[in-house]
Amino acid sequence: MAQARPLGVSVRAWQPPRRIDAIDFWLRSGLLASAHALREALRPSARRWHGDAHALADAPVLAQYRTPLWSDGRADEFPLVAGKVQNLRVARRAFDAIEVPAGELLSFWRQLGRPSASRGFVQGRELRGGCVVPTLAGGLCQLSNALATVAARAGLELVERHGHTARIEQAADAAGDAVDATVFWNYVDLKLRAKHAWRLEVELTSDELVLRIRARSPLAMPAVPMALRRAGEEGASTAPPLPLPLARGCLSCDQTACFRHRSLPAVAQQGRTTVLRDAWTPEFARYLGEHHAGADRMQPVPLRLAFWRTGPATGWQREAVADGAASIQLPWWASLRRTVWQRLWARHAGRRQGSLIDGQRWLALAFAARLKPEHTQLVIDQALLPHLQQLGALDGRRITVLASALPMAEIERRLDAAARRWPDDATLRDFRADAALVQAEAAALARAAMVVTPHAEIAAHLAAMAPRAASLRLDWVLPAARGVDAIDPAGAAPPLIVFAASALARKGARELAASLQDWPCRLRVLGSPSDDAQLWRGIGSVEHMHWRGDGLNGARVVVLPAHIEHAPRALLRALAAGLPVVASSACGLAGLPGVREVTAGDVEGLRAALKNACDADDDNKNDESAS
Repeated sequence: MAQARPLGVSVRAWQPPRRIDAIDFWLRSGLLASAHALREALRPSARRWHGDAHALADAPVLAQYRTPLWSDGRADEFPLVAGKVQNLRVARRAFDAIEVPAGELLSFWRQLGRPSASRGFVQGRELRGGCVVPTLAGGLCQLSNALATVAARAGLELVERHGHTARIEQAADAAGDAVDATVFWNYVDLKLRAKHAWRLEVELTSDELVLRIRARSPLAMPAVPMALRRAGEEGASTAPPLPLPLARGCLSCDQTACFRHRSLPAVAQQGRTTVLRDAWTPEFARYLGEHHAGADRMQPVPLRLAFWRTGPATGWQREAVADGAASIQLPWWASLRRTVWQRLWARHAGRRQGSLIDGQRWLALAFAARLKPEHTQLVIDQALLPHLQQLGALDGRRITVLASALPMAEIERRLDAAARRWPDDATLRDFRADAALVQAEAAALARAAMVVTPHAEIAAHLAAMAPRAASLRLDWVLPAARGVDAIDPAGAAPPLIVFAASALARKGARELAASLQDWPCRLRVLGSPSDDAQLWRGIGSVEHMHWRGDGLNGARVVVLPAHIEHAPRALLRALAAGLPVVASSACGLAGLPGVREVTAGDVEGLRAALKNACDADDDNKNDESAS
């Protein structure tokens, strides 16, 4: 059914657009843009401000304005709404955290620059001639409207402002003091000025565009509500302005013969979900298969530099694409670069962790470049989270975090505490992440809608850090049970204690060495030895497995008193084999049968737990012999 002509709109203005009118508009706008560019080149009216100043970062908030991202426009024009949000993601980086000195001018177009596809702008929506038409960088007017409104609330001077000639269907009701301000490259501009220095902050949550203005000065002038009046209404100053006419949409308009008409793309109203993964774990693989089987996926290529070595397929190689899922996107170059870089620094303490972060950043860059505007929900591996936050890829999207580690700030806090206890161990201080990356991770976790993890310690910490996020605790996946060699009869030989890690201080090696002093026992280290040759002094027999063979054979108890442990796979193998486990709460195994938990750093508590585990095992063996 044809759309009815709104009141106050002439019959000629409501007719379908003509090509000759579009050509005329293109010529006139080109001339005006060229003339404006020439004037600005000869005598610039404003300069571009950079977002690297922090003088007003803690200043009071003078004004704030929120506007919805997804609830305006017709439901069947979702592709244009998604394009609008993508353009706001790109534009936000130009306006966020800028500080404008007193008396200086902020120009919308000088600050943003020319929008182009090479900068990441896509087809959005633009109001032109009473129609919502698809156009590159369309939708930026939502940012200019919000900027004009928050500026008016903060008492800034609107030096230049232009209004729209139509409105979007189903747009959310604007606040009573909302200011209408349209922009069109480069001569239809929005310019602001204040008598004091001020700071602009722009944020995209999952469903809102939020603008804030900070300053240390009070309002420069009272905020006066502004209402747009169309031509011919100036005389009716006492009457409220007539509402703007409703714009027709090119994707939903009944005028299919119009040269601007476009067919609807096959995109669901709620958009699509995509999964961004950094590593494979059985817990997350099972969760994704049950909850996001049909989602798009991006993951690294499983490369093995030592390709001549044969072995069973593990991890990514075993995982098939679920029915109904899109094909998995594999960034080959980023994966190869990461693999080579991490292998290069694998044996360099301190620099190894930095190489892991470098690889995660390259992978996040590759994933962000492959995200599409219709990807409105992201399921993200936590390792990629801070890099995607810095890139702005999380803006305007609902985030589910596959939490595989404690936040970097908490890791560093725990390592600092351990370093104060063991000041001579340099491995506890060999690496610290960049402060900006730590802050980006905290900001990304705070915006998460859901946190998914099997790790009890991570779940508890993130529940306090992101209280608004839903939390889902997964069950650990125990490997297939494998038989281990029988334990020597009680009293025949000193008990064998298996340390389920390499001999690193962050894994609790210092506490274990202290707890085993003056105790007749044997020690087996599953990983590599420590650089400190005196670490295990006082312990009679110490064996290092270098992660080869089955180090659980003959074990009386498996121990890991780690300060940091995110993937306790060796402990899970021990539990599957029926061996008793003593582990710190940092291992995240709370609630699993067979686990005795101790506090990280508690030497006496660790010693008592080990003795109790060995005594209980001796009792069990004696009962079995008697029976």
